[in-house]
Amino acid sequence: MNKKYIEEIQKKILELLPEEKRQNKTLLLEDCCSELSRLVASWINESDESGHQAILKGDNVRNTNKSHDIIASIRNGKVHLIDPTIWQFFPNENSILIGEYTSLDKAVIAAAKKYGGNWQKNEDLREFSSEEKGEWLRIVKENIKEALN
Repeated sequence: MNKKYIEEIQKKILELLPEEKRQNKTLLLEDCCSELSRLVASWINESDESGHQAILKGDNVRNTNKSHDIIASIRNGKVHLIDPTIWQFFPNENSILIGEYTSLDKAVIAAAKKYGGNWQKNEDLREFSSEEKGEWLRIVKENIKEALN
């Protein structure tokens, strides 16, 4: 997974936000981590079905008592950690890519180090129905709309 591909995914995420509100990513994406992680995992899967995605879930993230979902994209012995809503906790981050690791265990440790709290693999994602993708997108858009009000 190269830098350009990550940037394309990030652009696609930001295009879900109204252009004039994109500077306020922290607030607008606050309640979207679960659905947006799954939606982004489906996009990654569409472009390369040779690997699979897993959801990592963290509890008590950044000492906030909040839970958070991120993606572990597993391909060719590499694990890329991706957080489609990274700006909830790190407003000044430039990239949704957290890092590249040689195992899922190392990726879980890296997530715990960056975010604090307790992390574990929560779910394997291998197949995505168009109904699921549509529902995730609908929920994300609804959450963004509610955040704007």
